[in-house]
Amino acid sequence: MKNKSIRHALGGTALAALAFGAGAQDVQIYGIADVYVGSVRGSSTKTVVDDGGNAASRLGFRGREDLGGGHAAYFALEMGMLVDVGTTAVSSGFGRQAFVGYRAPWGSLEAGRQYTPLFFNLLATVPFGMNVNWAPVQMSTSMDGQPAAVRALGFPLRQSNLLRYRYGGGPNAKGLNVDVVAAPGEDATNSGDMVGFGASYRGDHFFIGYAGQRIDSGTAAVTKFRNEIQGVNGSYTLGAWTISGAHLVSDSSLPGGRRAAHTVLGLAHDAGPHRWMLEANRRDLKGSPNDALAIALGYDHRLSKRTALYGRLLHLSNRGTASNALAQAVVNAGSGDDVRAVALGVRHNF
Repeated sequence: MKNKSIRHALGGTALAALAFGAGAQDVQIYGIADVYVGSVRGSSTKTVVDDGGNAASRLGFRGREDLGGGHAAYFALEMGMLVDVGTTAVSSGFGRQAFVGYRAPWGSLEAGRQYTPLFFNLLATVPFGMNVNWAPVQMSTSMDGQPAAVRALGFPLRQSNLLRYRYGGGPNAKGLNVDVVAAPGEDATNSGDMVGFGASYRGDHFFIGYAGQRIDSGTAAVTKFRNEIQGVNGSYTLGAWTISGAHLVSDSSLPGGRRAAHTVLGLAHDAGPHRWMLEANRRDLKGSPNDALAIALGYDHRLSKRTALYGRLLHLSNRGTASNALAQAVVNAGSGDDVRAVALGVRHNF
C-alpha cells in the first residue's frame, strides 16, 4: 500500500518521540478505511453497515533507521479501527501490532505484540487473506462439541510478549524464510506460554510453507491444558490464475477436547483492475457429526492503487448441532443453523 512518509520534519513532536526521537529515520503513517453494506442471515437475519469486508480498518505508525552495514532498527504501532461506528477495535490501543525490531545480515529480532508464523504463512496463500469476517479459513465456532475452555482459546494468530527471530524477508519475499517465536505468559502458573515455528519458500510462481504453534492455558481453578495448531499450505500461479491450498489441524490435551481439521482450497483470477476469488474451508471435528463447510465468492474492482470496490457472497453450512459463524452472523449455540451473507463495500488505503 502507499503510505504518507514523514522525514526529518517531525522534530520534537510526540510522534517523533514514539519513533525513538531519531532525526535521520523514516517514519510513516498508514492505514485502511473499509466499510461494507450487507445482509447476513444466521439464526436471525439482519441488515448491516460493518467494518472490514475486504480488510479490517486500521491506523498505524512505523519507522526505520538505517544504521549502516546492513543493520537497521525499526518499530510498528498499529491499532484496529471500526469505521462504521468510529471506535477502536482488537483489545483497544495498539492491539493489532506493537513491537520493536533490529535487522542485521544474519536475520531480524523483534519483541512485542505480533502475528504468529502461522498467520503470515496463511496470509501469503489464501485468496481472501486473513479477513476475519469473510475468509473461510477464519471460520470460528461458538459451540460444536468442544469444551468451553478450548472454544475460549479459539484460533490465536496474534500473541502479546512475543519474541521473534526471522531469517529472510518474510513469506512475501522470494527465497527461504524461517520464523521462530516464543512468548512467556507472565503468569506464575505458566498459563499463556507460547512457542511457534514457521518455514516457507517462495519461487517465481509458487509458494510452500509449514507453521506450528503451541500455547499453554488454564489456571489453578481450571484444568491446565495445551493447545497445538499445525498447518501446511502452498500456492501456484500460472498466468492470471492462482490456485492455493492449506491443511490445518488443531488439537488440545484438555479432557473432552477434539481434534479439528481444516482443509482449505482457493482460486483467484487477476486481470487488470479485476480480481475474482473463490475459497472453501471444510471443518472436520474428529468423532463428531458437528462438521461445517464454508464457501466464499469475492470480486474486487481496483479503481486505483489505493481504492477498490468489492462484492462478497458467503454460504456456511453447519452440520449436526454445530454453530460456526462468519460475516459477524449470530448463530445460536447448538442450533446447527447455516449462514448466508452478501455485501458490497469500499476499501481505501492511505
